Amino acid sequence: MTNKKQQGRTLLSLAILSGLMTAAGHAQAGGFATPTFGAPGWGRAFGGGSLFQNDPSAAYNNPAGMAFIDRTISQFTVDYARINIKYKGTAKDYAGNDPVSVDPTTLNSTPRTGDGGQGGFTAWLPTGFLVMPINDRFAFGLSQVVPMGARTTWDEDWIGRDFAVDTRIETVGVTGSLSFKVNDEFSVGAGAIVQHTKGFVSQNIDLYAAAALSPTIGIPFPSGVGSSLMRVKVDNTSVGWFAGVVWKPTEFDTLGLNYHAKIKNKLEGKYSIYADEANKALIDGGLPALAYPGLNLNSNGANASTQLDIPANASVDWVHQFNDRLTLGASVTWTQWSSFKALTLKSDGSQIVSIPYNYKDAWMVSLGGDYKFTDDFTFRAGVATDQTPTRNSTRDPRIPDGDRIFASLGFGYNIRAIPGLSIDGAYSRQFVEKAKLRTHNQDRLGGATLDGKADAKGEVVSLSATYAF
Repeated sequence: MTNKKQQGRTLLSLAILSGLMTAAGHAQAGGFATPTFGAPGWGRAFGGGSLFQNDPSAAYNNPAGMAFIDRTISQFTVDYARINIKYKGTAKDYAGNDPVSVDPTTLNSTPRTGDGGQGGFTAWLPTGFLVMPINDRFAFGLSQVVPMGARTTWDEDWIGRDFAVDTRIETVGVTGSLSFKVNDEFSVGAGAIVQHTKGFVSQNIDLYAAAALSPTIGIPFPSGVGSSLMRVKVDNTSVGWFAGVVWKPTEFDTLGLNYHAKIKNKLEGKYSIYADEANKALIDGGLPALAYPGLNLNSNGANASTQLDIPANASVDWVHQFNDRLTLGASVTWTQWSSFKALTLKSDGSQIVSIPYNYKDAWMVSLGGDYKFTDDFTFRAGVATDQTPTRNSTRDPRIPDGDRIFASLGFGYNIRAIPGLSIDGAYSRQFVEKAKLRTHNQDRLGGATLDGKADAKGEVVSLSATYAF
C-alpha cells in the first residue's frame, strides 16, 4: 500500500492490529478481498469457480478439477485493484468536544477542519497457476496466489484520524496439489499451501486522553496534545490444506465442492514509537502502566505478537454447457468468519489490549459465463453478491466494509500465430453498501467517538496469459 502520513490519536495502537486482522482475513468474503482466480474467473464474477474447461486455477480453488484437464496448462495473471473510500459524519474526543491538535510547548490548539475524509488503496497483485497431467488418472498442480491482503490510508486532515492511520498487510502463498480421476464422472483432489504474511499498521496514540479516562488518574487532561505514533511490524509463515471433489452427472453438467481449512497464523514482530519529547517523557515515566496496570509501553519499542487465524471457507460450484457457444456457471461460497471473536495484542507475554469484533459468517453468490463469438474470441460476463462479516457495533474505518455487488465483463482471445497461447482480460466493478461507522474507543484507546458513514467503491482490471503445451 502507498501510505500518506496522517495525524491521529488513540492510546495503545490497538486499533492498530484491528487493521491487521481484517486485512488478513477477507480472503473470501467482504473486506479487501483477493479472490484467487485468473482473468477468466474475474470476467465471470467467479461464477462456476474453476470448473470451466481447462481452467488451471483449479490447482488452488478446487484441485479435483485438474483431473479433467487433458494437457499441461500454465497461466500468469496480473490484477490492478483500486478502492476509494469517503467518510461523512462527525468525530468527538473523549469529552464530547470537536477534536483538536494541541502544541505541547505552547498549548495552542488547532481545530481539525472538515466533516469528511478520503481513504483507500491501489495495488498490483500477481497470480500464477500450472497444471500437469501425469497419466490418465493423476494430475499435479502448482500455484502462486495472493489469498489475502489490505492497504488502506486516510487523508492527513480527516477528522477521524484518531481511529485509523495506515494499514498494509500482504500474504503470498505457494501451493502444491494432486488430483485423482476415479472414473470419467468423478474425481477427488487435495493440496497444501505455505504462505508468508507480512505487514505493518501505524496508529497515533493519545496519552493524555487515555490518562484522563483512567480510574487511577482521572484528571481531565486535554486531548490531542502533541504527537505519538506507534507502528507495529509483524510477519509469519504458516501452513494449511484444501481439498475438493468434482462430479459430472451429465455430459453437459459439472458440479464441484471445495473446502479450505482454517489456518492458524501467529504474527510476531516489533512495535516502534515515534513521539515528541513531552510524550516520550510520559511513556518513559510509566504513565501507561500507572493509568492501566499491566500496560507497559517502551518508547524505544518492544516485541509484539497477535493471533490472526484465517477462517475456513467452502464453495459449491456448478457449470452447464448449453451448446458449443454458451456456458454458464454458478457458485455459492461460505466463510466461517464467526470464528473471529476478538483481536488481542501482546508484548513479551503481557496483554496490551483485546478488542472485540464478533464477526459473523458470510456468504457470496455468483453467476457468470462464457459466450464464444468465434472459435478464437470469447465474451464473458458475471455478477456476484458478497456479504460483509463486519457488524455495525464493531466496524471501524480501517476496513469500513459493507455488503457489495461485483459486476464484471471480460474477454478471451486465442492467438493463432502462437498455437496454445491465449490472452484474457476482465474488468470488475464493486458497488459497496454504505457502512455505518458508530465507533467508540475503549478508555485506554482514548475514548473518542466516530459517528457517520463510509461510502466505498472499487474496481479491478485483470490480464492473463495462458499457454497450453
